[in-house]
Amino acid sequence: MKQNKTLDTGMNRYLPFIAFLLLTVFAVNPLAAQDQQQTENSLLPEIDPQDIEIRSEFKARFPGLRRQPILGFEPAPDIYQIDPNRMPFIETQEQVVANLPVSRLSRPEPPQYYSLYNPEKINLFSRIGFGSFGSPEAQIWGVKRLSDETYVGGDLDYFSSEGHLDNEQSAFRFFNVNGEFATKLGDKTRLDLTGGFENNFNQMFDLNPDFSSDGSRKDYNSFYFGTALHHFKNSITGWNAQADIRFFDVSLDAGSLSGTAEEMVYNASVAKKWVGSHVNETFTVHLGINGGSYDNSANSAQWMTVGGGVMYERLFNYSTKVTVDGSVYYGTDSFDSKIYLAPSVKVEHPLMDFVTLRVKAGAEPFFKTIEELHSTNRFLNVSSNLRHSYRFNGLAELELDYSKVGALTMGVQYQSINDYPIFIRNTGFTIGLNPPPVYYYETNYADVYKIRAYAGFSHEIIAHRFWLHGKVYVQKPQIKNNGQIPYEEEFGVQSGFSLRPIDKLTIEAWANYVGPRQAFNEELGGFLLLGGQLDVQITQHIGAYVKLKNILNQEYQVWQGFTERPFQVYGGITVKL
Repeated sequence: MKQNKTLDTGMNRYLPFIAFLLLTVFAVNPLAAQDQQQTENSLLPEIDPQDIEIRSEFKARFPGLRRQPILGFEPAPDIYQIDPNRMPFIETQEQVVANLPVSRLSRPEPPQYYSLYNPEKINLFSRIGFGSFGSPEAQIWGVKRLSDETYVGGDLDYFSSEGHLDNEQSAFRFFNVNGEFATKLGDKTRLDLTGGFENNFNQMFDLNPDFSSDGSRKDYNSFYFGTALHHFKNSITGWNAQADIRFFDVSLDAGSLSGTAEEMVYNASVAKKWVGSHVNETFTVHLGINGGSYDNSANSAQWMTVGGGVMYERLFNYSTKVTVDGSVYYGTDSFDSKIYLAPSVKVEHPLMDFVTLRVKAGAEPFFKTIEELHSTNRFLNVSSNLRHSYRFNGLAELELDYSKVGALTMGVQYQSINDYPIFIRNTGFTIGLNPPPVYYYETNYADVYKIRAYAGFSHEIIAHRFWLHGKVYVQKPQIKNNGQIPYEEEFGVQSGFSLRPIDKLTIEAWANYVGPRQAFNEELGGFLLLGGQLDVQITQHIGAYVKLKNILNQEYQVWQGFTERPFQVYGGITVKL
């Protein structure tokens, strides 16, 4: 009896499990029959689970399947021209990725850079020499690393002459010194300090009739200092801020036309840059202010330009680079105060492997300071009155990299500028003089437009030995409804080559042509300037050079009233450390 009771207890223990199995069998059989019947009436192909292939991030899609995703499959992903009924594991890895769009692959390697020359690692370079018409010259630059985190650097340029004209004074001097100090304040922060000064003069040409004293002369002096702070988490993300101030004064000693002008210019800006959610996508917010004051013989005034904006950059499809800047500025001067819109867009797109198209368009305000005007025209008087200019511009350019060491560039540019500074020579109204007197240059403002087409090339004939370059341009610089802009040519050519037959010998030559230009009361003829230079490295640190300028001995004028220097010869030594 005990044995039977034990058997009954064991059977009772397994009865629930046996009942569950029986229910499962009876429930599954109808569902299986129903699925089999649906499959026989369906257009879907029979799919063996072993035939389902999962590769990386590829997501399969079954045509006609509309129910919810199962087992991680998405019902409507992209299909990249891969047959869903293909035999699995037959294609090679190269065949699989060949059918995927480029945007799904890793970024291609950038083009390899080929330098024309292998620059020497030097800390000091100087070229000191002497030339025709009592003309010493010096070019010196150097850098010294004080530690792994700090360096100082500087450069000096000096060039002067006793004069080349027999019947009037023509001496001049240009002397410029700049210095820089940079140090790391932390792993991601750098501080820059800059400063410098200039001390220049030039003799003014004689006026006819001459109302000025003999030996009219203009002196320039300027000095500046600035600072910049950069903080970047990496090569892209971070911010930078900078500020500088510059002082300039000019004095003209020319009898009744004498006068002085002083100027102070300052600027400050800050920019913050960060990356977006797409590849090679960045945003930059920038704010800035430029301003200054000036006081001359005619008037004194203050000016200011303040504004900012957002710049967006992105590389689309790893090939097309787009830069869009939306900026707004407020400008005020002695003439006007207004708001300037300054949008711009730049697109760079490779049409083929060796052809790149660049398109730019935009608008921007700008302000030419007294120092910039006198640096352009050294025969300008000191009574300029300054104002803002506003420029609309567009550019289309093609660059053909037809070989690893050669490139051809061609393009068309258009500019429309309101209140553009131009140089003119005013005629006096003195009664009884014929012809009437013509004074030094003055600055005037007019609305102009410029259309320019150009083509240039650069080619390394022999690697690190022989290099050619050249550029030709034609342009139409016009004052709106009032003829050609004075002293701006309609076409020109710039060309040159460098030849290094042996490591210690370098030969350079250049040929520049400037076409005819319209002056105040006559047309200035075009001129061709040929020059060349020979450098010889005598020892590891010492060398010598010979330079020739205006080899054709052209008699020409850049500014009407002053004949420039004829044929000149220079020679000196070079030092590299």
